[in-house]
Amino acid sequence: MNRTLLAAAVTGVVLGATTAGAQAAMQLPQVKWFGFAQITAQAGKAKVGNTKSSLKFGADRIRIGFKLKQDHVFGKLQVDFNKADGKSNILPNIIKDAVAGYKINHAAKISLGMFKTPVGMDFNVSGKALEITKRGMEKGLVLERSAGVMLSGRKILGGFGYDAGIFNPTTRSSAVSGGTPGSDNAWAIRAMYDTRGPVRAHAEVSYGTSQSAGTAPDLRDYKVWDVAARAASGPLSARAEWISGNGVLGQDRHERVWYVGAGYKFRALRPMQAVVRFYDGHSRKNGASSDLQNTYLGLNVWLAHSKYNGRLQVNYVIASGDKKTWSGVSGGKSSGGYTENVFLVQYQVAF
Repeated sequence: MNRTLLAAAVTGVVLGATTAGAQAAMQLPQVKWFGFAQITAQAGKAKVGNTKSSLKFGADRIRIGFKLKQDHVFGKLQVDFNKADGKSNILPNIIKDAVAGYKINHAAKISLGMFKTPVGMDFNVSGKALEITKRGMEKGLVLERSAGVMLSGRKILGGFGYDAGIFNPTTRSSAVSGGTPGSDNAWAIRAMYDTRGPVRAHAEVSYGTSQSAGTAPDLRDYKVWDVAARAASGPLSARAEWISGNGVLGQDRHERVWYVGAGYKFRALRPMQAVVRFYDGHSRKNGASSDLQNTYLGLNVWLAHSKYNGRLQVNYVIASGDKKTWSGVSGGKSSGGYTENVFLVQYQVAF
């Protein structure tokens, strides 16, 4: 991507936004607060190195935030009290999103601040709306959140959309540990298409890179491709995703993950959804390769007849493949893919 062209595009958007804003009628700000807590229980070793199977309690996310909108101006702040208050990309890790933006129309919206980079379909699903209790093995290969600027558009020529942005190095990613803001940057672009009707479908392809992704002497750029699709019709849903990363942690290291999954909604005593998802990961590091598979068998139950509040998720994860020699970062810094079978429970309350 040409930096000069991107800078010119952003400048044009800002100038256009200023003119449109001067002509718009004044409206009062609309503020919407939200929050959710995900309390968890886990049984089993889950990882190599755990001395024995045990029952462990914890939390995945404890978040609160708000969204703001006035005329064409929008913003968002979201914090997660379950994150250590360490520094990452200038802002503390407790700050998940800090966004200020301006929407000209459906085809041009500019966002500035800290937010998710546009690589990865399931990664860009809200944590309170996931079909399984954890983000899967592909999570470790996305660029994650970072501080930057992004231009977006939706519903172009019916169903096309795009995102294109430049960011600080994406050091919140498990695949990136280095890069200096001001000297190095990350870039990401995504194209997508959505359909509406009896069958709701979505397809997307994205590419991203983060410069100097490791620490000396591992200063290769990290480059990642992602292709994904999902569809839903009535009670049935399906999704699939493939992601491939080169230069993991700035090294001569390659990883790829793909998954397929399906869900079926039904009603027993409460609204429920049965879910199955299969992950396959491959890692090549220092000339050695390893493979890991995780199969999720799940049941989601909505106890409060609400989309998010009172949701109970139960998963059993079956690990297979090179469980003792798996070397991948896939799954994220908090997971890494399960190398032992594990039983997972999550209960979510939200407003």
